[in-house]
Order: sequence, then structure tokens, then C-alpha cells
Amino acid sequence: MKRLSALILLLLLSGAVQARISVGDAAPQRLGKNADTAEEILLPDSAGKITVVHFWATWCDYCFRTLPAMEFMQEKLGPDNLRVVSIAVKDEARAVRKITAEMKELSMLSSIDRTGKIAESFGDDYMPNIWVIDRDGKVMAQMPVKSDEDMVKAVKLVEAAIRAK
Repeated sequence: MKRLSALILLLLLSGAVQARISVGDAAPQRLGKNADTAEEILLPDSAGKITVVHFWATWCDYCFRTLPAMEFMQEKLGPDNLRVVSIAVKDEARAVRKITAEMKELSMLSSIDRTGKIAESFGDDYMPNIWVIDRDGKVMAQMPVKSDEDMVKAVKLVEAAIRAK
């Protein structure tokens, strides 16, 4: 029993066990590095806007289907109301740029989380996954995207959040 307690304490102290953030919690401030410029993307840069944080990976087949939907959401709902940050987890910038280059003139931000620490700060390990952050930096919703229907629900959720000004 003492060994188990010591192991659990050690895991907690080492950060190996990450608590998942929940609706109403403050969202993590760091959103990775811009895939094109390598500049840090920070949540406070989105102050006053709804922010959609989209986790994906180049090795995830379904993730590729969500990228155009994220771009559509950014274009449709506009930069005055919304900031989409699409974060490639445990990927290299070169691989991400190759994929996003096929999408003409991205208006969403493409970010890299090379080590996976950004995803861990959300307590996230499923891809693709969408987090909706309100204008004050608090989590409004989180949803794994497992189907096209989930994508439609996500777009409708974000549209409703924008209308709720």
C-alpha cells in the first residue's frame, strides 16, 4: 500500500498524470508556435474573440478531413469574431507546412506542439479534438471529432457562441 501511494505521489509530482481542464476553467495561455514564423501563439492575443483550439496530427487520417472544416469556420465566421488555432501535436513544422500549403491562403493559424506539452496542458490526448474558448479565456466546450456530424455540431456551437455576444 505504501509503494502504491508513493508511486501515485511521484507520478503527480512529475507531471506524468495531467488533470483535464473542464468547461468553465481558464484555458492554457500557450498555443504552440506558428508553423510559418515559429513565433509563440498566446491565448491573450485572441482577447475579445471566441477561440477554437483544434488538435490534430499529420499521422491521423481523419484529422485531414477536419482541417478544411476549421478553415471554413474561420473564413465563414470572420477574424473579427473568431480565431481558429489548429495545433499539430508531436509533429515537425516541415511536415505541417507541406500539408497546409495545399490549402490556399490559410486564414486560420497553424501551430506546432512538437513535444505534446500544449495538448497535455489541456489534458488532451485524442485527435482530432476541438476546444472552444470564450472571449474571457475560459473553456466553453470541448469535443472529440469522430465524424462529420461532430464537425457540424462544432460549427453550430461556435456560431451560437459568437451570436451570444
